[in-house]
Amino acid sequence: MDTSSSGLPIKRNHSECSYSGGEESGPIESGAPDGALLLLTAPTANADDEDEPGPREEDEMVRESLSLDVVWRGNERYPLRIPKYATILSVKALLEELTGVDAESQKLLGLVRGQLPRDTDTLVGLGVSSGTKVRLLGTPLCDRLQPRDSNPWESEPPPGPGDDIGLGSDRRQMRSQVLSNEWQAQLQRIVAETEVRILNAPRAGRKLVVLDLDYTLFDCKNVSGNVADMARPGLHEFLAAIYPHYDLIVWSQTRWHIVESKITLLGMLTHPHYKITTALDISSMFTVHVLRNGREVDHQVKPLEFIWSRFPGHYGRHNTIHIDDLSRNFALNWQNGLKIRAFKRADTQLRADTELYKLTRYLLQISALPSLEALDHSQWQGRK
Repeated sequence: MDTSSSGLPIKRNHSECSYSGGEESGPIESGAPDGALLLLTAPTANADDEDEPGPREEDEMVRESLSLDVVWRGNERYPLRIPKYATILSVKALLEELTGVDAESQKLLGLVRGQLPRDTDTLVGLGVSSGTKVRLLGTPLCDRLQPRDSNPWESEPPPGPGDDIGLGSDRRQMRSQVLSNEWQAQLQRIVAETEVRILNAPRAGRKLVVLDLDYTLFDCKNVSGNVADMARPGLHEFLAAIYPHYDLIVWSQTRWHIVESKITLLGMLTHPHYKITTALDISSMFTVHVLRNGREVDHQVKPLEFIWSRFPGHYGRHNTIHIDDLSRNFALNWQNGLKIRAFKRADTQLRADTELYKLTRYLLQISALPSLEALDHSQWQGRK
């Protein structure tokens, strides 16, 4: 495989997952307790074993896919292209993103004659063939709840005159100023109460990259329905290239089963060249009261202090970078935040998106620094 000057492999087919080159990260000890994680694909060989799964095995287990023609509300159609080893819960997770019908309320008719499949069943185990027509029954959550005022924090505010999105805009003008210290009590509560599923033990001497999922690594609203195309171009090469220097934590503002389904479908739990330390969901977040652009608003935040409290001695303010497409998630840790352009409409922008390739160069450039606290990550694209 060819490589760029930055050491990042140049993938000729974005749906492949192979990688060559890079520093060896050494053996990893698994810290996952029994039953901590329900894998949503059929089991594969352990990446720690000497006989790691080769490209053919990984392609067979993760990349082979089949198509489903999902019909909802009589005439709304959602063509899906999904790995055949995916579970029914994974299918429901994708449909929840596309339709707003939460996974627990969905009924999928047509996969098994005369009965409803279990969430833990796999498509291949049920004998589902490509092209199967599936009828989705369910009502979106928003239709079952009372209407509420629109949330001004559902997306980033539009840029003002002279703002250069993602580059040198003055972040001080856009930052949320937290107006209360009540968040400290909320932090103590979630540190004490929230379960953290350790998938792979932290490694000594590594910095930490905290990664948002939706619109950062994954286009959750991709109308093509093809899971392979929902991944941001260069996803696996990016993670494999930085993994020798950084531990990886995924943090998504959604429920655990949705997070788990997505990272499993994307092949992020079984890749032989990188490992995810843990994945966090919305239960590790809380709401803060802030002043932004002259308005007082409430919004949720991803407090890095939660990670630092749960992994003392490994991660801290000095060695953590939080990558997200929404800067509001940095409200308590602005210096650690790195805003990335949102990856949306992957069905039309797939070939044009090079964000992860550029981000790889930046992270590798700063990986040897003893501390990251003096960096202004808002300038990351302009660093030479």
